Amino acid sequence: MIAPQRKRRRVEIYFVLYLVALVLLMPDRIDPSQAGVDTQAIVNARLEFSPDRMRLTCKLQRDSLVGMRVVSLDSLNVIRYTGTVSDLELSARIEEVETGQVLTVQPGNSPTPLFALEHQPQRNAVVFRWNPPLDQASVRTYRVTISGSGVPVRTSGANSGDYDEIPTGLRMTGSTQFVLTTEVDDASAPTVITIAGGRDTLVLRDTTLRAAPTLGEFWIEPARDVVAAVSQRPWTNRLSIGGADPARDLVGLPSVRVIGEQIGDVQRTTDQRTILLSGRAPRTGSVTVEVRVVRRDGQTKTASFVVAAHAMPPAKVPDVIYPGVDYVVDPRLPAIENVRAVIRDGEREIASATESVIRLRVAARDTGRTLTFERTVDGVRDGAPEAIQVRNFPAPTIRSVNRGSDSRTKVVVVQFYSGDRSVNRPRLRIIDGNATDVKRLAGNLRASSSERPTVSWLETFEVSQRDPARPFTFRMQAFDERGAQSVPWVEDN
Repeated sequence: MIAPQRKRRRVEIYFVLYLVALVLLMPDRIDPSQAGVDTQAIVNARLEFSPDRMRLTCKLQRDSLVGMRVVSLDSLNVIRYTGTVSDLELSARIEEVETGQVLTVQPGNSPTPLFALEHQPQRNAVVFRWNPPLDQASVRTYRVTISGSGVPVRTSGANSGDYDEIPTGLRMTGSTQFVLTTEVDDASAPTVITIAGGRDTLVLRDTTLRAAPTLGEFWIEPARDVVAAVSQRPWTNRLSIGGADPARDLVGLPSVRVIGEQIGDVQRTTDQRTILLSGRAPRTGSVTVEVRVVRRDGQTKTASFVVAAHAMPPAKVPDVIYPGVDYVVDPRLPAIENVRAVIRDGEREIASATESVIRLRVAARDTGRTLTFERTVDGVRDGAPEAIQVRNFPAPTIRSVNRGSDSRTKVVVVQFYSGDRSVNRPRLRIIDGNATDVKRLAGNLRASSSERPTVSWLETFEVSQRDPARPFTFRMQAFDERGAQSVPWVEDN
């Protein structure tokens, strides 16, 4: 008799998969080492960088006498940061846009003197310095990325436990960007860089999971404590704001009060994370501008600066110049920003200065031209232009005739013109009369005056009598190497 076969139990594969899915969905066991983590501190942890300027510009101009000359230079940028951190590590990544070359700079450690980075923790600020080279100046654009990383400091509040802490090794990072540009002869780089929003900040957690943070420390600071401007001419000053976005966190624009002479309305405009103030300087002396800013949480900050008026003194400009001679024009510019002196040939600018003298030398081909000298403030001409005539050297002149060492000789003094006393020296000739033997007297060549530059000289000659029995009368004329002649001189004494 055959024993009956035992039936095998069948387990559905779908049931097994269902069990596996349940196991995978079970929560992990909480790590005891993370039980006391300050979750709110992680949520609130953030590090933000805000530069005072989004663009630093170096404007250069080629000068035939001194090479490359600096017209203006923004050499410093202050980057403020918000966020309570310790062990802050900073770096600046400088990328030349045209070539792609990259250089990294850290506080106290720069491979080149062109860039420097300084951390000022007492101000919650990073200072970036730029010193572009003049010997290799060209149109360039750099993108600068300031990056920071620090350990967030644990928050303490009414709902925080005594043992709440931030996990060891957690760091928060932030970054921002700005641009450096070099312009030569008003030519800027063709590359256009766009930095969206002026800020690039990394946040540790999704901000939708946390409550709105407090605005933090609030401060305002003018870029210049003293603004120097020409009397009754425009001035500007920039007000940096920390702990608030001027476009979002302020209760309207700042209020302004002027202490001293009434200078009219002070204009206020928002520019990135700063407020730009502008107005007109007083007629004389100085005024104090007091600015009051209110943040949307009710906090108020006040700052002030001085606007000082400077008179524009008369410039020292020659009205006539000669070719081949070096002239020094003193524009006597006051110590204010955006002031400039220019010498033009028509619309063409041939020399300029922003704080020192102008050295000018014209060629012989410029003879007959009329140059103009003018001074500008913020690009607007101040006063009437002054004409400078370019003329050829005048013809020689017989200045005097005196008795010589005896009654048979006379000493003749001739004035001639040249940028160099050894060039274009005159000669003397007898036209007619009782005179002969013209002789140049050595050792008597000298400047005709103490004026600088010296373009006029005195040469001395001796003339002898031909016939002692006749009166010592004659006519003579001086001429120089260019062929220019003096008016004939009649000697009848």
